[in-house]
Amino acid sequence: MPGRTGQEEAGAPWFVRAVVLSAGVLLYVLVLGLELGTSPPSHVPSVLVAVPALVALAFGPAAIIGSAVVVAATRWAFLAVEPGRFGAAAGTSAAALAVAAVACFVVSRRRRAAARLVEVTSVAETVQRALLRPPPDAVGPIRIAASYRAAAQFARIGGDVYAVADTGFGLRVLIGDVRGKGLEAVATGAVVLGCFHETAYDHPTLEGLAGRLELSLRRYLTDAEGFVTALLVDIAPDGRMRALSCGHPPPLLLRGEDAVDVPVAPGLPLGLGSLPPAAAPGPAPAAVQLRRGDTVLLYTDGITEARDTSGAFYPLAERLRAHPERTAPDSLLGWLQQDALAYAGGCTHDDAALLALTWT
Repeated sequence: MPGRTGQEEAGAPWFVRAVVLSAGVLLYVLVLGLELGTSPPSHVPSVLVAVPALVALAFGPAAIIGSAVVVAATRWAFLAVEPGRFGAAAGTSAAALAVAAVACFVVSRRRRAAARLVEVTSVAETVQRALLRPPPDAVGPIRIAASYRAAAQFARIGGDVYAVADTGFGLRVLIGDVRGKGLEAVATGAVVLGCFHETAYDHPTLEGLAGRLELSLRRYLTDAEGFVTALLVDIAPDGRMRALSCGHPPPLLLRGEDAVDVPVAPGLPLGLGSLPPAAAPGPAPAAVQLRRGDTVLLYTDGITEARDTSGAFYPLAERLRAHPERTAPDSLLGWLQQDALAYAGGCTHDDAALLALTWT
């Protein structure tokens, strides 16, 4: 994030600097006017000690010290209209310099904290790029876009994962949501992603791939209640698509102006494969044949569980039906993230990952 780093080093944005500078000059001129227009002289010049503190709101140590020197010089210059007040002049000058010293200390601490934040954010982005590899823009006739929004402020990565692999069986896609948050969730997600990238090219069926992911995750998990919901999608070169849900919401098929759930083969979340199934598995759903212009949307519950002020969940399918532009998957995901965030009033409590696959 070079732009942000430069901004932090330079200080506040230009408009904040302009406002602070205008306020400082106005205060300075107001004090001069009151002092020179008042007879006998008053204690108004002592108000000038606020100028260095005001300058500290948007400027660095050099400007703060400079303003304190100007205040001290101005106060001594007032002796021409109020002779004999050497004690008041010395006191105001000392107070201005003391305020400037404290302000310089606070500004230095603030800048060091901002620099550390930028550094930590940069590390998080590096980790995200290493784990969540950016998918290719297109694989054959499929255009691909991905989007990620972490719930934690200033974070760039969380417990949601996604991956894309162009295999001999077709395009294999994974999206998942790790139970829990923080670094432990990131580490668990890394296990799932590593196993997917390793085995997506070897198993001809999604069920076999899910079994391999389950085995790897159970070897890693130490928490008996840990699990990962995941959705696996396979798109053959001829456009036939199958999906397997491991406790994850099914993908949405955007066709024309409609948005409908794609039939998926159900399964338990990864990490819970040793539990008995709730019911006997039914017949596997038939493959869905994609048509030109179709978009398949994969998402995590950070989108659908966004709530408005009344507590209502974000109506994903309904909002998508009302969105006219679907040809560009990256534009669609950008709009969707912003729309869900605005629906929740700018406050989210879960990570949100999105993948869009458009058959062109």
